[in-house]
Amino acid sequence: MAYKTKYAVELWSADGVRICEITHLVRNLYYTEERNEAEVLQFGMDLDAFENYLKNNVKADVLSNFREGQTEIKLKENGEYLFGTQLYYAPIDLNQDGSATINVTAQGYLNFFKDRYPDPTVSYVDSESVGIFYDLVRNAQEVPNGDYGIILPDVGDYYETGVLRDRTYELYTSSVKLNMQRLTNLENGNFDFKFWADKTLMTYPQIGSPRTDFLIDFNRTTKRSTFDRATLNRGANNLFNQVIGVGSGFGADQLISIKNDTASQVEFGLRQTAVQFNEVKVQATLDENTQARLDKVKTLLRMPQITLSGADLPATRIEIGDILPCRFTGRKLIEDMTGLYRVERKEVKVDENHFIKEMTLFFEKTGEYVG
Repeated sequence: MAYKTKYAVELWSADGVRICEITHLVRNLYYTEERNEAEVLQFGMDLDAFENYLKNNVKADVLSNFREGQTEIKLKENGEYLFGTQLYYAPIDLNQDGSATINVTAQGYLNFFKDRYPDPTVSYVDSESVGIFYDLVRNAQEVPNGDYGIILPDVGDYYETGVLRDRTYELYTSSVKLNMQRLTNLENGNFDFKFWADKTLMTYPQIGSPRTDFLIDFNRTTKRSTFDRATLNRGANNLFNQVIGVGSGFGADQLISIKNDTASQVEFGLRQTAVQFNEVKVQATLDENTQARLDKVKTLLRMPQITLSGADLPATRIEIGDILPCRFTGRKLIEDMTGLYRVERKEVKVDENHFIKEMTLFFEKTGEYVG
């Protein structure tokens, strides 16, 4: 039996007051979830229908209740809140036929911190990784006008790594968001985090779980598959076996860390990349970051990208972090893609009845942060 879904979209004020549900106005609903990254929510609405609904049914002022950078939008799946976002971008298309469409893009709560910077006067010595992580958020919210309402759990109610680290941050060189993400992805003591829809920020040893109830399967000989379509990505386009980490300082005082993978260099030849960690002022920290980057880029790209129709989905929801078995048979160049893959990102398209139309699964990280 396929996983059954029903989505609902709600408007909320920045201070946590529910304004109204707008599901019946929403068209072309689309969202993405990604491990340790901000969610993205997109949809369209008829301008006239939206304004009339807020004015006549909700008795709410449209300008104050639909305001970029303030209004929050929460997504529910089967009656449960999935995640919350803030309205980011809402251009209006005025069409020749007289219609007008609002095109909404909203971003998850992590992106509150993409335009904020760590306090350079604060340093950490032998501090728990997750403690530093939460302190970055705490300090960001304690400055005037900096509180976004993010809720930090009490000590003992969240996961800690047991790994102690030293950290200092240069003035305005990398965001709070990026430094939060980097703490999750080092040589040891890694962890995951998630913002709940009520703005609680939680940490976990690892989100997701191994899935033994669902097999992604393709047989080239029989032409049978359990999915709608797939791209099996193969390449050396992001292959590097020597990573040069560049830290804080200038000239003779510049911190440098060079990490090599000899086996990869012998097989593919030397492939170098330089990575900037401008805010890192401690050599051991730079070594950690550089090694973590090398571990992600020292092998060939072998990564499927799977699109499942709503009917293809398993009975239990596919979560970010789930480890899925994938089997490809019938040709040598696809058989070596068989293996276990962790869901890093998923993109979901929703039909006009607000059920899942299709879900695309990605098994690698993207963007500035590679974790």
